[in-house]
Amino acid sequence: MKRKIILSLTLLMMVISCEGPETVVTNIVSNDGSVLRKAELKNTTDELNLSDFSVPVDSTWKMRDSINISDKGDTTWFLLAEKLFKSADEINEAYLSDTGKNSNVSRIATFQHRFKWFTSELRYTEKCTKSFSHGYPAGKFLTPEEIELSKLPLSIRKEKLAGADSLKYSVLADSLDSHTERWLLSSLISEWIAGASFLCTASGKDTLFSDILRSHELDFNLYTLTDENFDSTCVAILGDSIFQKYKPELDSTMTIAEQKFNRSFSFKNYTMKTVMPSKVMATNGYQMPGGEIAWPINGDLFLTDDYVMWAESREVNYWAIFLTALVLVTVPLEIRKHTRKRKDNT
Repeated sequence: MKRKIILSLTLLMMVISCEGPETVVTNIVSNDGSVLRKAELKNTTDELNLSDFSVPVDSTWKMRDSINISDKGDTTWFLLAEKLFKSADEINEAYLSDTGKNSNVSRIATFQHRFKWFTSELRYTEKCTKSFSHGYPAGKFLTPEEIELSKLPLSIRKEKLAGADSLKYSVLADSLDSHTERWLLSSLISEWIAGASFLCTASGKDTLFSDILRSHELDFNLYTLTDENFDSTCVAILGDSIFQKYKPELDSTMTIAEQKFNRSFSFKNYTMKTVMPSKVMATNGYQMPGGEIAWPINGDLFLTDDYVMWAESREVNYWAIFLTALVLVTVPLEIRKHTRKRKDNT
């Protein structure tokens, strides 16, 4: 894998992921666990294909297309697909057989139904598994406000950047980009160090090498670790004798770390929406005015931690209330009836 250093990783991640068709996925969840899944693909040209969807869509889905012409004369093309999945397991089967752009990212859907007599709690979850095992949590580099902005659906984020507080959100977006870049690079270096340390320990080499690498972690700069400068950078930081001893582990684990990073870096972004069958009681998503819950899905959100999108709703079991009320009424009556009968017999 040719090591290419990018002058602005964050900016290019946004450009790569946002160019071309955009995907919006809507899950309409039923209380029996079935999910009507709708995928919308839109583009500024009429070049729309199944392979452009950011989630697995194939010929078994119902398809239709449409166009929209704005007041300014701009034309948008849409490809709409939908399919009823009997369970979350069927969605997972589609993910497992996916060969599309995001097929290298493990995504898992779950549905839980918890019966509590008077009520039933329903929970729908989708998870993207993390790319790095030894990266840093986003909170180490990002402020709570930046994290909140990063988790806004793209449409809402655009509204805020164009709204009355546009200056405030523009400054926040700039700081988010800057801090995200530092976080991404630091996490990649950390993943590389952890991998090299593991290989050295496994091969029986000096186990203290892990401490040596960690003590120089801040000295490594990804921009200098190109193919051309990798050896000289490591020699300058670690010394020639140490580098030559551990060169195979350092070089191979950098390639592995880059491959893991590319899993997030090359991810095709999309928006996930969910409609629950009853009143939403809790969620970590953004509640849209129409009742939908929305999340952005992009690679940095699952770089160092699993990205879990969940929503919980609660429905009232009226039959249980009726049955309980019936029991509460009939049991005392039956007791009184039998008590009187006993008295009459005596």
